[in-house]
Amino acid sequence: MRKLFSATAVTLVMVAAGPSLAQQSAAIANPANAYREVKDDSVMVPSLKRTVGQLDDMDVLGPDGTKIGEVEEVLMDASGQPVAVVVDVEHGVGIGDKEVIVGLDQLRDDGRTLTTALTNAQLGTLPIWDD
Repeated sequence: MRKLFSATAVTLVMVAAGPSLAQQSAAIANPANAYREVKDDSVMVPSLKRTVGQLDDMDVLGPDGTKIGEVEEVLMDASGQPVAVVVDVEHGVGIGDKEVIVGLDQLRDDGRTLTTALTNAQLGTLPIWDD
């Protein structure tokens, strides 16, 4: 009886969570709905202490110091705050030529380049920017 109750409870939680999980997945699957490109090059990206214009075409290095790609766009959320960049990933990384969305919290500025701890496998799972 106890197992039946536990299984029923788990099923009810999953059914109740279904719509919210679907909404979350849809937002991630279609980032065009969640993000917009920052068009003004003078906008400051506080977490990186650089302007959008300074970030444009900046190299992005992986955890081993090899070049992953470069910044193509800075993206903002619905409130107008910069929250991510689009990285044009180079073919040599092993995930093909893609433009992926990398959250600003995944990047560090070393003065000349941006670095990330994301592995090639993790980069391959990031949302694709398709403008």
